[in-house]
Amino acid sequence: MNTKNRSSLYIWVPLGLGLLMLPIPLLRDFHIESALVVSLAGCFWAAWRACSKEQAGNDWRSIVFILKTLYFTGVPLLIYTVVAGCLSLHGIGFWILFPIPGVMFGYSIGRLLRQLNISYRCPIAIFILLFVAAGVLLIEFFNFPQVYFFNHVWGGWPGPIYDETVKVTWSLIFFRGLTLAWAGLLWWLPVWTKSPKAKALIISFSLLLIAGYSQLAEMGIISPRSYLQQQLDGEQKTAHFTLYYDAHHYTDNEISFIAKKHEFYFRQIVEQLNIEWPDDSPKIESYLYAHPWQKKKLVGAKFTSYVPVWLDQDQLHIARPQIEGSLKHELVHVIAKQFGNKLFNASRSIGLIEGLAVAVAPGESRLSTVGQIVVSEKPYPTAAEMKHALSLLGFYSGRSAVNYTQSGSFVQYLLKNYPVNNFKKAYKEGHVSQFYQPSFDSLITGWHRSLDSLTVDSTDKQVAARLYGFPSLFEQKCPHVQSAFAQWWDKYRFFMAEDDTVHAVGYLNKAYKEAPENRFVKNRWAYMNLKVGNAKKVQQHAVMTDTSAEGLLLYADAFALKGKLDTAKIYVEKAAWYLQQHPDSLLRKALKIRQDSTQWRFYRKIVYQRQVVDDSTFKYLYHRTQMRIVQQMIDHRNWPKMKHYAGILANHKKYLAYFDTYIQLIEKLAFFKEYDRADQWLNDINALSLRPRYRERLQQAQKWIWYLQQKEEYEFSKPG
Repeated sequence: MNTKNRSSLYIWVPLGLGLLMLPIPLLRDFHIESALVVSLAGCFWAAWRACSKEQAGNDWRSIVFILKTLYFTGVPLLIYTVVAGCLSLHGIGFWILFPIPGVMFGYSIGRLLRQLNISYRCPIAIFILLFVAAGVLLIEFFNFPQVYFFNHVWGGWPGPIYDETVKVTWSLIFFRGLTLAWAGLLWWLPVWTKSPKAKALIISFSLLLIAGYSQLAEMGIISPRSYLQQQLDGEQKTAHFTLYYDAHHYTDNEISFIAKKHEFYFRQIVEQLNIEWPDDSPKIESYLYAHPWQKKKLVGAKFTSYVPVWLDQDQLHIARPQIEGSLKHELVHVIAKQFGNKLFNASRSIGLIEGLAVAVAPGESRLSTVGQIVVSEKPYPTAAEMKHALSLLGFYSGRSAVNYTQSGSFVQYLLKNYPVNNFKKAYKEGHVSQFYQPSFDSLITGWHRSLDSLTVDSTDKQVAARLYGFPSLFEQKCPHVQSAFAQWWDKYRFFMAEDDTVHAVGYLNKAYKEAPENRFVKNRWAYMNLKVGNAKKVQQHAVMTDTSAEGLLLYADAFALKGKLDTAKIYVEKAAWYLQQHPDSLLRKALKIRQDSTQWRFYRKIVYQRQVVDDSTFKYLYHRTQMRIVQQMIDHRNWPKMKHYAGILANHKKYLAYFDTYIQLIEKLAFFKEYDRADQWLNDINALSLRPRYRERLQQAQKWIWYLQQKEEYEFSKPG
């Protein structure tokens, strides 16, 4: 083959490989996945090529050639990403930080072996790279609880990529600097004794590596348990748990409440799954982060709570906002390790892993049961579809909400109708058919029959449509590109989690500028600006043509706060007209407050000016305002004041619209040993016409009261 044809081949072959990647979701994007694959291939190719004696004297030319070929592979991906409008600086950053250091690292290993004239250097180089690429990954995987990883061969992985937009971080830049330091050290090592320059460079690279590896945890490259425990400086022990938490973000009462919830859920799960928990088992470690951003920084998962079941030490990782919704779910994963397989202490079927957690801790919706969600989205999945959904590829390639709820509902049916030991055996082996007397098709038929007995309403259908309608990562047009709005909204949420309202509103203002027609964002922007005293700014954006009754009422508040009551009443009247066309029970209660001048005045003082009212005023307020005050006390962890208000409201009429706050009240009252008061609230709510999911949650609250009472009786009566 002549030189011209060979040159053409080295252009068209990589272009063809790039074209073959285009049909593959995620891999077709000029972003982290494609950069990782190219870095992996380039590193091995570079090592193999460097081993050849023909490369002596042509090392830099070979490196440039390899990189040029790799980047030709990326041309079709780059064109696709640009045309789709998905190109980002972070994607470009990954294509710089992954392939270039990876090729340098692989080439330096092969070159070192070549210059040392090592026999079988190509297989040795490949073995070394395999150890670094896979062996080091496995060492970290089975020793550290993090879900992010860095690697000298293939670059790195940021954690759950469906958690948030994947970005180039300082940790990645630092680590790829270490990769280049290794490449430099190995490059100059053969001439250590021949050149003062080589000695100086080797010493410099060695010092850089020593300094770098001494700071791996601090730079976010690894997250040993000891480092996490150092960062989460609070600690509390219970019978089965050691809780590590950020002492600056959790109050003593709050962490005591959470600790008791751990033990409560633990007892429920071991009883339901018929487990004899070993008395000599080490305590389960529970890492409770201040917020998702802290969790992302320390372990790589942001909004995703998780359990590293593959580790010997039982542990779970949850950030504050997700604790109540995720704690029991994650504890199921921990406890299910008792009957998991030997390799990962879990099941080979992701559907069975997550299905069990959803079945035992059905927290997918506050309004609808898991079964009602499935029924609301007919047709039911067939036996073939369920087999696929229970598999690794099928579970993660589909929409997560669909697979979570369907597998959870199916496992719920199995646990309810067959011995739990059957499921435990199926869980361990990773498939269902072998351990149930009916065939898998018959099990699916029985499950469908049980679903047909459920009734659903429009609320269930709305919940299901929202959950099922969220696209999977593979369906998103630009899965890794974060819009300007999303960036500002994320910053707003972060500062709210940090209780920094001033900065939060600043970023909310930026988010609103990016999405001024988004009704939810507009209303949140108006409310938060009223909270920080920017009523005039809200007035400037007030329009009578707003199609949101909530927005019209917020505009009314803005004018009323500035004493322009006549204008405020016009907005109230427009909201009243709109609610006649689009009824909303909660907003009707909000409207009623604004139609009473005295109630409205107190409402503004309480909500926007943070004034505290005395008991006589509190009793006079409408129930909606009273519940806003109670919810504020719960949110701000002012639980003594919450107890006081709960006593005042004990004999008042209860309304389903405030069910969530009622449940929180009952649980907190029981925690403070106000059992009679908690029972009174529970019985009053139980007398209402409850949705099935509300009934489930109320029964759980009842069990919580019983658990605390039994625990108190045991502690009071036990010897010594």
